[in-house]
Amino acid sequence: MERERGRLLPDQAVRDLLRAGIGALRVPAEHGGQQQNVHQLTETLIQLAAADSNLTQIIRGHLGFVELLLLWRRTSATTAFLEAAGRGEFFGPAASEKARRGEGVTELLQLHTVLEETDGGLYLNGEKFYTTGSIFADWLNVLVRYGGTYAEVVVPRSSPGIEITDDWNGFGQRLTASGTARFTGVPVERDHVLVHDDADAFTYVQAFYQLVHSATQAGIAQRVAEDLGEAVRHRNRKYPLAPGGAEPREDPQVLHTVGAVGAEAFSLRATTLAAAEALDDYLLARQGPGADSDATSRALSHAAAASAAAQVVNGARLPALTWNFFEATSASALDADKAFDRHWRNARTVSSHNPSGYKARAIGDFLVNQRPPGQPR
Repeated sequence: MERERGRLLPDQAVRDLLRAGIGALRVPAEHGGQQQNVHQLTETLIQLAAADSNLTQIIRGHLGFVELLLLWRRTSATTAFLEAAGRGEFFGPAASEKARRGEGVTELLQLHTVLEETDGGLYLNGEKFYTTGSIFADWLNVLVRYGGTYAEVVVPRSSPGIEITDDWNGFGQRLTASGTARFTGVPVERDHVLVHDDADAFTYVQAFYQLVHSATQAGIAQRVAEDLGEAVRHRNRKYPLAPGGAEPREDPQVLHTVGAVGAEAFSLRATTLAAAEALDDYLLARQGPGADSDATSRALSHAAAASAAAQVVNGARLPALTWNFFEATSASALDADKAFDRHWRNARTVSSHNPSGYKARAIGDFLVNQRPPGQPR
């Protein structure tokens, strides 16, 4: 709460998490990781978000990049990056860019950051926004247009020509360091240009990124339920309309509200873990040289649909859950020192990244027209 009130970035918390192995949970054992499945990782992320939802957001980009490394063919570079993650090194994302004035309607992947060849070398130039957590990173993976597709350009955070600013001005998730990154003539090693040449991997990682958002939502819900139980347990002031003048901890109406919030938190957790299982099913179907391509394609479609469904369900239930927190606590919960307002601010911010209406439409399109979620119309 002190960090929230003072807008103090969680530098030490991030270092402690990396030292504990948070960034290596999915890394294979032979590269120094714990080789967990997606379901196990998601359970950890929910608990982490319950402690501080900013932290789950900070490591989201790193976790997604590790997923790509696991799916791409092994090269000396991808192996080296997996080993770096296994050692506790942190990869920060730099993908999204702000819309430019005068360009009209722009798309998410309409990029201006470029990889240029000059004097026989490769150099990165451009500006990114929403570079969540990159200020803490050892490496940056920067998304650029490349050869008619996209590529992740991986550069050391300490490279000359990199400037990262914590200028995120949102009212929620304020401690995620989701600011601006500028690249001016940053030198790039040729084998550190990792091309997105696997369409299925790209679809999968988008579903994975959304799953992390769902885990963050579920963690916020869990923390709301825990904080609500604690607040009511220690509340002494009665509601004047309470039946029989019951004290809050014995007031049936208050207990009903607390129980309903707890039940919704349980639902968000279960929904998120079910989506995680669908992603694990796809990864299992994809394994091995004899993998059935039709079965793998179906598994990917179901994984994408499951991730979208978790977004729709969690996005619909979480706002009411955070609002009902105050139905059982009264005006005492409005004390700014308690920072309970962070729950609904953070919940709204996380849910804003992917409006659930588009996710619901994609699920409907899949059910009616059998068009896989994420496939262009």
